Amino acid sequence: MTTLRPAHTLSSLQSMQRRRIGDVLVDAGVLSPEQLAEVLASQQSASGRRRKLGELLVESGITDEKTIARALADQLGLTVADLSRMAVDPEVVRSLPRAVAERTRVVPLERTSTGLVVAVADPTNVLALDDVRLHTGSTDLVVTVATESQVREQLARAWALDQDRSTASAVEESGLDRDAGLSAAAALESDAAVSDEDSPVVKLVNRILSDAVRARASDIHVETQRDELRVRFRVDGMLREVMSASKRAAGPVISRIKIMSGLDIAERRVPQDGRSRVTVDGSAFDCRVSTLPTLHGEKVVIRLLTRGDAVPSLDDLGFSAEQLAVFRKSLSVPQGLVLITGPTGSGKTNTLYSALAEVLTPEKNIITLEDPVEVQLAGITQVQVNVKTGMTFQAGLRSVLRQDPDIVLVGEVRDSETAELALKASLTGHLVLTTLHTNSAVAALTRLVDMGVQPFLVASSLTAAIAQRLVRKPCRACAAPYDPPVDVLRTLGLHPSDLVDATPRKGTGCPDCGGTGYNGRTAVYEVLEVDAELRRVLVADPREAAVAEAAAQRGMLSLRDSAVRKALAGETTFEEALRVTASDDAAPTTCHACERTLEEGMIACPWCGTSQQPSGCVSCHRSLRQEWTFCPWCSTAVAGRTPAAVASAAEPTVDALVEAVVEAAIDATAEHTLPGLPISALPRQEASPTSEA
Repeated sequence: MTTLRPAHTLSSLQSMQRRRIGDVLVDAGVLSPEQLAEVLASQQSASGRRRKLGELLVESGITDEKTIARALADQLGLTVADLSRMAVDPEVVRSLPRAVAERTRVVPLERTSTGLVVAVADPTNVLALDDVRLHTGSTDLVVTVATESQVREQLARAWALDQDRSTASAVEESGLDRDAGLSAAAALESDAAVSDEDSPVVKLVNRILSDAVRARASDIHVETQRDELRVRFRVDGMLREVMSASKRAAGPVISRIKIMSGLDIAERRVPQDGRSRVTVDGSAFDCRVSTLPTLHGEKVVIRLLTRGDAVPSLDDLGFSAEQLAVFRKSLSVPQGLVLITGPTGSGKTNTLYSALAEVLTPEKNIITLEDPVEVQLAGITQVQVNVKTGMTFQAGLRSVLRQDPDIVLVGEVRDSETAELALKASLTGHLVLTTLHTNSAVAALTRLVDMGVQPFLVASSLTAAIAQRLVRKPCRACAAPYDPPVDVLRTLGLHPSDLVDATPRKGTGCPDCGGTGYNGRTAVYEVLEVDAELRRVLVADPREAAVAEAAAQRGMLSLRDSAVRKALAGETTFEEALRVTASDDAAPTTCHACERTLEEGMIACPWCGTSQQPSGCVSCHRSLRQEWTFCPWCSTAVAGRTPAAVASAAEPTVDALVEAVVEAAIDATAEHTLPGLPISALPRQEASPTSEA
């Protein structure tokens, strides 16, 4: 790592007069004295944990972290360290105890002959730097400035599960092994052993949960393998292994998770479901826990749920302006059915909750019927489906309709009875939102017909169908312009000339994104508005091909088109667009001459005019080679060949024409061959180049 040599060490900072960070920022012109006084007043009046001044300035929108770091560095004569682009040794970071590092917001970066190079978020806090020197035994500290968020990320990364195995090793050495079945007494003993907050297993589970939250994981997979315990996080839709430990740690870890979720630790033969709540960095997160008996033990999957106050607005989901206008229009009508379609994990529930937050007012009675209830929203009546007690989607929907609702959310349409109830509810003065598992918005319409619902009922009640997928976004810290592979462009139906005004970007990999080049996700949509003309098509011809053709004529943007648009704008990559929409569209055909992408059914290239019809003579119907310009059997010219194509094509030689005529003669003779006599037995004279055809 390149050694950082700022202008001041700790001793030189101590020689300066003690200055508060607010005064330094005022002197730098980052904020005015009035703004400082206002922020300090809010800091004093706030209850709970005392917020740092930098946090309040960023939260209020007065400035940003990078501006604060540059201002502090300029005023104190220090340098700024961009920790997102530095490969810091975790062992060096862990030379400072974790509690001290998190309290002082100091990251050791490099060892020197006399001390350490450290990055701090607040270089004016000389007392904190004294604590660092005391705990590390360093006689001298070389100080540099970093942003608050980068300091937190580096500390979390240094003590992450894949970097620090001390806690996992302590669990393995604790001797708690519960792979065998537990009796009632053993279960009570196990409960007490894994409930002690100071025990290694409790610390390990807490670290797993906190690391998952900081890594923006949506799911945690705790898996018992044949010889080990494996922990993986699903980040941005992709699984990432973060820890492996001895199988001896599997029993204690899974038992601890069960206790947190209110599950029976003695029952290992049947699946169990539970809920829990964890607090990370002062914020509470709800968890949905599911256990599954496997060959080598139990597997636990923990879904980290979005908080009700963290539901994004419709503007932040990824809709284009035209698509968002159609969606909002469908939500503004007093009655109708809105379908959200897509596979599991495509963000359908998030879109539904954002839609409910959009239409939530005190004047509307909104009731949801979900399995399970993932996000709890204030001001909305949410009902949990429970098949064991008879609260199915069908029974629940009938009861919900007797509660005088204005808007009804049905978690999923799983059978024809629920579908028909939802459709009829939309015809009787209710706005119904629901989901369906189909690959496209057009397929959602025909799926309802296939489930037994009458086409006229679908046409009269359906307002809009929306299909969606989630694509990863390039990491902002390491994204750079790139040239996508030609084969990827061709599969997506693009030509290199289509990138003239585009700004494609792709991440190169950095600590912020874990080396993947991606950080965060956005959605791509296919929004189908069901208008009067489309209703007529659906009633007359409810086939998917007919509905798709009518939707395309109205300018509906497909999932692949939406993903390609985002890739052209640098909001995702072309590889992501291909990965996410690979199963939605067949591979496009290309022109034989110019290799541009053609739409299905085209018989000639719209760019160069080359015929795309199957190679065959229109007169005698014999097969023709691609390079031939006329039929050698009946002398008929091949249709659709432009002068440019004819000039570039290789002219047929006399030998090729003679060979073709001989093959035609053999084919004609085969029609009069005696039964049982193979064609190879017929006398055949070799044709010479000078013989007449």
